[in-house]
Amino acid sequence: MAASLFTFSSTSRRVIPAPNSPPLPIYIKATNVVFNPDIPNVHRGLGLDDFVNFLVSCRLRYAISEVPSEFFPEQVCEFYYTATVNDENNVISGTIGRGRRSVFITVDLLSVALRLPIFEPFSELPTIERCRRLFDQLGYDHSKAGAQSALILGQCMTPGWKFFTGALCKCVGYKSRSGDQLSTYEQQVVCSLLLNKRLDYGAFFFDQLVQLLRANVRANHVPFPRWIALVLDKYFVEAYYSHSGNPIQCPHMSVRMYQDDPLANDIGISDRMREWIANPYTVPSLRTDTDEGAADINNTNPEIQADPSQEGGHTSP
Repeated sequence: MAASLFTFSSTSRRVIPAPNSPPLPIYIKATNVVFNPDIPNVHRGLGLDDFVNFLVSCRLRYAISEVPSEFFPEQVCEFYYTATVNDENNVISGTIGRGRRSVFITVDLLSVALRLPIFEPFSELPTIERCRRLFDQLGYDHSKAGAQSALILGQCMTPGWKFFTGALCKCVGYKSRSGDQLSTYEQQVVCSLLLNKRLDYGAFFFDQLVQLLRANVRANHVPFPRWIALVLDKYFVEAYYSHSGNPIQCPHMSVRMYQDDPLANDIGISDRMREWIANPYTVPSLRTDTDEGAADINNTNPEIQADPSQEGGHTSP
């Protein structure tokens, strides 16, 4: 078990930074935005509609925000720096409320708190090799990639890849620039959606959280998947004081996130996706095949990006 970065005094219950903790104050940075299913008029009629509808109907890694509520960053900050992972039992444990509340997170608790669908039997997680073959079908040029384990979204290349990245960028607004990359985790999630696999998304979320907590250096900018606020809120019942920091807008789960199988009553979408994977749409470029054209194809609305004003500061109490 890894040692936590915060310790607590038994008398004052004040947070005492451990020797390897970052300098205060600690800022919590939002790392996701809400889905945006709207397709600009310039992109309509190019085959994006079906794919966007398909992505929106499935469970991607972040919650859909419908009714925002306030959430204090101290909670996330404390949990992040006190959390440890028990590999034997697959349990993440930490504290909130200045050590007054213990938090234990498992795959099952995540699934319940986030109202994730329960699919049995689950499909196997696509291997990176399987993802690579699928993206090859879309025309991805690995010679233009940066890190071998990541995919660059904004490559200027075949119509199939432009179609895929255009739809993905419209649904996941935090991927917007041509240099943005899909991590290994994101590749597997996207590949699973394209292949219409029924996966254990609770385990997906749990593994992602473990990776965040096991970063080699926990910088003073805390990665903050907003769904973790929903989990911590389940444990915390005491009011915060004025020094808790600025509140962060936290999403509530949309009913669309925990409906029955989204494809159950729309076999047409599923069939179209399978056909598209076997023979991707030919999407004509709106411009010449240049970097400028690729940027236009993959553009997303800037207003759906994370709002810096919602990043909360935390100062040691």
